[in-house]
Amino acid sequence: MPAESAAIGVAVIGAGGAGLLAGLASARAGARTVLYERMKSPAKKVAISGGGRCNFSNSLDPRQFIKLFGDRNAPLLGHSLRAFSRDDLVEMLAKYGVEGQLERNYRLYTKSGKGTDVVRALVSEFEEAGGELVTGACIREVAREPDGSYLLRAEFGGVPGERRARTVVVTTGGLSYPATGSTGDGYLWARRFGHGVTDLRAALVGLTVEEAWTRGLQGLAWPDALATLWPPAAEGGGPDPGARRPLAEERAEIVFTHFGISGPAILDVSNVFVARGLTRAALALDFFPDLSREELDRNLLDRFQKHPNRGLARALEGLMPARLLDHFESMLGLEPDTVACRVSREKRLGLLDLLKRTALSVTGTRGIEYGEVTAGGVEWKDLDPATLESCLSPGLYFAGEILDLTGRCGGFNLQAAFSTGYLAGRSAAERAGGSEFRDGENP
Repeated sequence: MPAESAAIGVAVIGAGGAGLLAGLASARAGARTVLYERMKSPAKKVAISGGGRCNFSNSLDPRQFIKLFGDRNAPLLGHSLRAFSRDDLVEMLAKYGVEGQLERNYRLYTKSGKGTDVVRALVSEFEEAGGELVTGACIREVAREPDGSYLLRAEFGGVPGERRARTVVVTTGGLSYPATGSTGDGYLWARRFGHGVTDLRAALVGLTVEEAWTRGLQGLAWPDALATLWPPAAEGGGPDPGARRPLAEERAEIVFTHFGISGPAILDVSNVFVARGLTRAALALDFFPDLSREELDRNLLDRFQKHPNRGLARALEGLMPARLLDHFESMLGLEPDTVACRVSREKRLGLLDLLKRTALSVTGTRGIEYGEVTAGGVEWKDLDPATLESCLSPGLYFAGEILDLTGRCGGFNLQAAFSTGYLAGRSAAERAGGSEFRDGENP
């Protein structure tokens, strides 16, 4: 913990991905930097992201990154991505033996499969640059002093105290996964300084569905499905027959859960469901997006002919998990002991329909506490995207998930957090410059 008399050039509040990079950039720029974290250890959310494997970035160039990001504010990321790019991140992680592994087209995961390796590298680089990490520090209030400095009222290990800093970077995250330390305090501070904060909603979140059978398949994953979200019909069942195009379409893994359905494809379409303020929608699942109906039908016929005396699940062994095939068998009204040669053309075409267009009725999301990120946040209209400094309170910066910026799955949100954090920290250090407090001035 810093001594009360010590001068702080840049105070960073929140040691997640954005906070660690803000602190790193500030310390590298020569400012006395203190990073405050309310939890006992930093960056818990980074450590558990990607199922604990940490999809920390992707291989897209900046233009593709912004185009595919999935948020109207993504073009404002240009300055941040130039300040700290994917290549900068990969090079820094490699310094600590953390290698990336390319998966599913462009996603970069840790080769070790451990998100904690990324956290370890970020903390080590921050401390090597001269930054100071203070955990167990609950910042209760941020106030601007008459001289333009900032007063932080806090509890340090349960003991009340105050710190002064020339500049402050707020990287407190959103409201998702509160167990990782995200409490929404930063939004309150932003409003007190006159900043607008949009409605806050769950993003990249599992969807609840009406169909109870999905819960019976809890834990079952399918690696490559096309999930298509449609507006619901007026009566609430099935897609609106008048809809000319889907609301969203994503192809990736899906997972059946105790509340409905999740997985990367579902998390991505959930962003559209949330952004449009829907309460219901229709979801269609294509389990074989690379095969046309005709090609898949020939595949089924070929398997039935090769194994005429096997039950449906065994005849189609290797095509899909037996649990899922058993469920489809039940939906078709087939007896469990029905052999392949007894499956009528009508039932086979019914199975084909299920494989190419299983319909689900979406009733909502699992809730903001389970969203991987928070949709909405501090509005950009009163921020300078070239520095991420507040236009209303000089010396105050915002970065990371607290911003009104929400990307799709695939390393977009973490890279945005790293890049905006770095830009904000560097900018804060430049403003702090040679005007840090003299020793003894900080109460």
